[in-house]
Amino acid sequence: MYFCMLTAMTRSSTARDLLPMVLDGRAKQAASLALATLEGMGATRHGEPAVELASLAADLMLVQDCPEDAEDLYRQALVSAATSPRGQVRVISCRNIGMLSLYQRRYGAAANSFQRVAEDDAATLAQQVEALAGLALTHHALGRNELATQALDEAVDRLDGTPADGLMPAAASLRLFVRITRAELAVQYAIRTSGALADHVFWQSDSVYAGVRRDETELLAELQSCQAAAVGHALLTQRLAQLAVLVRAGMGQARGLVSVHEYLAWLRRMHLAAPEREGRLESALVAIATNSPELARSLLEPLGTRQDEGPQRWNFELSYCRAKLCEMTGQNEECHRHYQRYALESARCLRSEAQAASPAVAVKGRMTETRDEAELALPAKYRRAYRYLLAQMDRADLSVREIAEHIGVSERAVQSAFRTHLGMTPVEVLRRCRVERIRDDLLSAEGCGPTVIETAARWGIRNRSTLVSSYRKHFRETPADTLARREAPAVFHA
Repeated sequence: MYFCMLTAMTRSSTARDLLPMVLDGRAKQAASLALATLEGMGATRHGEPAVELASLAADLMLVQDCPEDAEDLYRQALVSAATSPRGQVRVISCRNIGMLSLYQRRYGAAANSFQRVAEDDAATLAQQVEALAGLALTHHALGRNELATQALDEAVDRLDGTPADGLMPAAASLRLFVRITRAELAVQYAIRTSGALADHVFWQSDSVYAGVRRDETELLAELQSCQAAAVGHALLTQRLAQLAVLVRAGMGQARGLVSVHEYLAWLRRMHLAAPEREGRLESALVAIATNSPELARSLLEPLGTRQDEGPQRWNFELSYCRAKLCEMTGQNEECHRHYQRYALESARCLRSEAQAASPAVAVKGRMTETRDEAELALPAKYRRAYRYLLAQMDRADLSVREIAEHIGVSERAVQSAFRTHLGMTPVEVLRRCRVERIRDDLLSAEGCGPTVIETAARWGIRNRSTLVSSYRKHFRETPADTLARREAPAVFHA
């Protein structure tokens, strides 16, 4: 998936000048040009152009498997955003954490980051659409096809719901961006839920997230339509053509898979290491489903060493492919070993990441050890301040001074660190965390108290007007609206 390159289609300032280069697949050259342009800005490296150039360069570093360089550039983007409206600092921080977390397969942190951008009033339409697409990819990675589809539907609704004179000139690119993301995920879902891969239990489980596979003929028609819209851009046309090859192979036209090595060689020439790795895995799955063990072996061989496996987090799909290949070649003992690893790691992924994608749970005044995206964005010293804030948020008298004293710094230092790295003051973070926990309780029959105010009081909010105003600001609805969505709504009492 080229998501970290497709994001160039959502740009609206200086970074958009690099779009043709990016869509031709020249990530390395585009990143170099973006960095040179930033360097040329000198002391004026602030504002939207600098932020977008740094963020785009960071995204392009991820597709080249250079996460350390990407992290440095994301930090640079945040520094460049210092003169932007404060809401934009918050949006940019969450957006970039989401991108890095998705690459690192920290799906819980990615989902939370993208969701916050999508719901933030300070985010532009392009930022919201990009975040919803990122959220869709995150849900897909956790096997939540239905939720992924809902996120993309929401992106389309927001594009359709904006007046024509309110859409930026790049509106056509945004629509194509969403269409290609939708087509990509539909093909990936079809591959993994193939009847020939019925023991790929991560995707075959009868969970509430199970979706409906799209008809292959319908998928091919959509891919061809997207190709027509993307003509002239090698990155898009190459990818869409490859997806069509995989769909046709699943329909019985497996001979077309011989072209997969040409496609992978093109990715390597373009220095697109992350897409090449994913391309090998998806093609190996199709080769296994079409009973082509030699092709599967040749695709998996370059992934034989740990350094070739990419981010060392949730590599269970590679274990599944190796198990199936061993099964096809009669290596039963090796098959069992790989499949056991696959089953264990996929279960751990679901348990860990699905929990992290929801608000952290408090137990007797302390928070669980789940590290969310806000904590990861802060410098090490101030992560302790953030954890203390979470652990004490049920106290109505919690103050910024107390938080600062807990880690031995001044109140001003805490304020500055939170503003710089999160785009919010400690009080704003505290307020957001509280209403998120309140909402979680209101949606849970077990967590909801006799009245809304009693539920809110558990999290340090005891004033009705404060509750309603804060709640509406974050969720665009009142606590009563949230209760109305439950099967047995509670009564809103003051």
